[in-house]
Amino acid sequence: MAMKALKSVLAVVFLALVFQLHAGNPEGIFETARPWVCQVSYYKNVATQAKIGSYIKIKQHRIGVVVNPEGLVMVSSDVYPLSLDIMSGGGVSFFSGEPSDFKVMLWNGKEYPARFIGKDDLARVAFIQISEPPDSSLPYAAFVPTDSVTVGQRIYLLELLGEGYNFEPIFTPVRVNAIIHSPRKKFLVNDMRTALSAGGLVLNSKGQPIGVTLQAAADGGGFQSSMDFEEYRPDYLEIAPSEWFQALIQHPPVLVKTGYQGKAWLGIRMQALTPELAEYWHVPAEGGVVIDQVFPDSPAEKAGLKSGDAIVAVNNNPLTIKRDEDLNRFRELIAQQKPDARITLKLYRQGKPLIKKVQLRSAPPAIDLAAKYQLAQLGMEVRELTRDILYDYMLPLDTRGVYVYQVDRASPAGLAGLEIGSIITHVNGQPVKDLADFRQKMEQALQNGGKKIMLQIQQRRQTAFVFLDIK
Repeated sequence: MAMKALKSVLAVVFLALVFQLHAGNPEGIFETARPWVCQVSYYKNVATQAKIGSYIKIKQHRIGVVVNPEGLVMVSSDVYPLSLDIMSGGGVSFFSGEPSDFKVMLWNGKEYPARFIGKDDLARVAFIQISEPPDSSLPYAAFVPTDSVTVGQRIYLLELLGEGYNFEPIFTPVRVNAIIHSPRKKFLVNDMRTALSAGGLVLNSKGQPIGVTLQAAADGGGFQSSMDFEEYRPDYLEIAPSEWFQALIQHPPVLVKTGYQGKAWLGIRMQALTPELAEYWHVPAEGGVVIDQVFPDSPAEKAGLKSGDAIVAVNNNPLTIKRDEDLNRFRELIAQQKPDARITLKLYRQGKPLIKKVQLRSAPPAIDLAAKYQLAQLGMEVRELTRDILYDYMLPLDTRGVYVYQVDRASPAGLAGLEIGSIITHVNGQPVKDLADFRQKMEQALQNGGKKIMLQIQQRRQTAFVFLDIK
């Protein structure tokens, strides 16, 4: 252990000397930093909708950055599409399985198997570990703080080209065009549309790593949505500064499905406090969020927040949110807190100012991490009900049943009209308590030798009955 620590110290000292040697020398910076960037390949598993549990394997490539001498690699969080908690739910993972067969190709062409460790959706990074690292320590990027970065400063992007260019590295000098400070600091540069994907390494003029690129390259063929001319913005490449993920490198998030701790969570639906709403309610604020719904058994409910409350400040920091497009700034502000943090909200209720203390807690797990039960012969997969579904459907928290997560179209379940998103509440007239109870009732029904199984389902607020033909 002491030898490993000594190696790390010597590596940092060596890198510091290299930075001094190559300061202001682009060729030297590239040669030094090239070994830190690697190519990550893996298979994205997409459900075939032909057989439950079967997936089409689609090979994907990403830019990786080696971040410690033992072979820990940081990559964009989109390599793991499943939602971890209800804060990170994107609704795009229903037909995706877990990624598989991770491999890391280092700068020298040597390829190693790797395993997925975990991800942080707020920082937009994930971590994989080389399973059989080389005997010697690997060159790695030792990120430095970005306090000295200013607008107009020269920086360098070290990225990988696409498959058509054999994933060769591309080294681009650029200048910082803007620094965004709220809700989190990030840098903007003109989008050169060269990167293979998000995750490219960003270096300062001394060759020190200061961040990674966030925005995947655009194809250039998209249609620009209509907007006022004054609000038009060209495309920029977003850069996450090292402060977003430095602590994560030291203590990478580990995905343990049964014990996952979500991000800090308030538990509301909301809209922006527009100037019209502020004027109507006589709220003297430059912006904020209006609570549309308070989720049951949430920190917001326990703190006494109500629908119609206008939150205008968090911990004495005024909110300037005036458009629904900016609501993510509030979500990020909450998610940045520790899961057990106690925050102070300034709000207006019926035109009167109020101060509320709120004890945050971890966001509940999402449906993607819920326990599952697959019935391949019937063409369906169901999962334990989770709060994101109950909140989305506005159902009581004591609702019983299982959630239909996947259905094969040509299967008995698909032909019967069962749909993804339905909640099965009864099997052959018997109420379903939970996933284990559903499994027991279905296995019993299949063993009884009947020709059909009747399921009572709830689709949003409507009840329906479907018959599964099992013969």
